[in-house]
Amino acid sequence: MTQYAVLCSTATEEIQVFSDGSAQNGKVGAAAILIRKDRPDRTLHFHLGTEAEHTVHEAELVGILLAIHLIGTKKRSATTCAIAVDNQAALQAFNSEMKRPGHHIAREALKNAFHVQKRRKKSNYKLTLRWTAGHFGIEGNEKADSEAKKAASGLSTLTKQLPPFLRKPLLINPSAVTRKHNDGLKKKWKEDWRASERGKKALRLDKTTPSDKFLKTISKAGLSREGTSRIAQLRLQHIPLNSYLFRFKRVDKPNCPACGEAEESIAHFLLRCPSYAFERWALVRQAKKRRKLMTVESLLGNPELAIPLAKYIESTGRFKTRPD
Repeated sequence: MTQYAVLCSTATEEIQVFSDGSAQNGKVGAAAILIRKDRPDRTLHFHLGTEAEHTVHEAELVGILLAIHLIGTKKRSATTCAIAVDNQAALQAFNSEMKRPGHHIAREALKNAFHVQKRRKKSNYKLTLRWTAGHFGIEGNEKADSEAKKAASGLSTLTKQLPPFLRKPLLINPSAVTRKHNDGLKKKWKEDWRASERGKKALRLDKTTPSDKFLKTISKAGLSREGTSRIAQLRLQHIPLNSYLFRFKRVDKPNCPACGEAEESIAHFLLRCPSYAFERWALVRQAKKRRKLMTVESLLGNPELAIPLAKYIESTGRFKTRPD
């Protein structure tokens, strides 16, 4: 078998089969469809099971196995056949050592392909695995995608019409089991974080937390390590302003050291302290330029304001020396 990328409109093979794998509502399935001119399509479906035990990568390989089986059961002899697949990772499996989870299906597909070639007894027989761009308006791809979704929902062809390899339960994929376990841990951690005191505070600033959004925000080019740290501390309300330090008796009073306000809170530091009016002017201008409100939630929850905010914090000099 060979593999390369080409549009199906330029294909010249006598037999063309399209295969696909899909996941729907936590379940996985595969399908292959042999499209024939002036004759009904032939389709095979196979439902693998749940995503807790199987992966879409496996389904893609099962789709190829189904496609080879369709070619092998075609009564009319043909010398050139092609299987169109829209997943490059599935095709790359055939050029690997086939030692990863699910690759036993690729080995079975190769074995079946060689059996088909042997039965044809033609030296010029050729079977091609072809990558086709998904969602490219290719009719065969779209049909295979639709049928694979049906298989994921539970549709399977009668057992006796399937390849022998698929007539018994598939091995559980350890990658799927690991992913399911990790997904469960992440979900539990997310729930615990959102229920925690700091999690609740962070949610008021950013409804997506915990997510990659904040990591991307503090990874912006132009943000210093100190600026990143201060923004993170402000978001968690764990920053050495006097209102916070007073709670732990690190300072004698919660007053603002710059203007004497009774409480040096985050809102006071960012929005109200008159001693930082000049420094704040540049931040206000950047917020207006981006049409963002000057609120604690906007300043700490909007990625566009991360760099202007860091510059404001640095320009105040508030954290250059920390209180004893």
